[in-house]
Amino acid sequence: MSTTRLLLLGVVRIFQPAYGYQLRRELLTWKVQDWANINPGSIYTGLRTLAKHGYLQELEEGPGHKPGRTSYKLTVDGESEYFTLLRKALWSVDGFQPDQMQAALSFLWSLRRDEVLAALESRMVQLEQRAKSAPFAERQILEDPGVPNHVLEMFRITTARDQGELDWTKSFHARVQEGAYSFAGEPPDWTPHPDMTTHWQEIPDPPKS
Repeated sequence: MSTTRLLLLGVVRIFQPAYGYQLRRELLTWKVQDWANINPGSIYTGLRTLAKHGYLQELEEGPGHKPGRTSYKLTVDGESEYFTLLRKALWSVDGFQPDQMQAALSFLWSLRRDEVLAALESRMVQLEQRAKSAPFAERQILEDPGVPNHVLEMFRITTARDQGELDWTKSFHARVQEGAYSFAGEPPDWTPHPDMTTHWQEIPDPPKS
């Protein structure tokens, strides 16, 4: 749920105020249904839930109370929640939920470079500690007669993912340290072509159910 909440708050923050259908269409171009396990049909529900909890403000609705015609913007609480979730995803390593870091990558530009570097250094330490403890966890699995044999391979595939993430984190940290990409307080390193943003000036009808 935290990944879904971060993605919804983050995309609203980029385009606010924006209509539900536009936000849904944007998230689907990010393929969130594949890597974040977000059901496209649940995006409207997620937006309304965030509004109900005070994180989003519903600005207006079109005729017939169509969910795709409601426009949204972040509230003060929503802005705070966005940064809380972003920092949690960036600073915490969870081998069973790799989608959290992938979601964080979509919004790292809203943090300052020094914090991103510090967080990546923290992630490297956490991943190195997990690698150091892995042989002992594996030995425990092998010595426990109550644990099925296949559990060992489940553990090993998670360990392999951790090693891959550690290698990537080290290289990403080096690139950021050398000045790659743009972060908060810096001139943007990329702006969309005008043709890519014209659809945000329109209010399309939501797709027919």
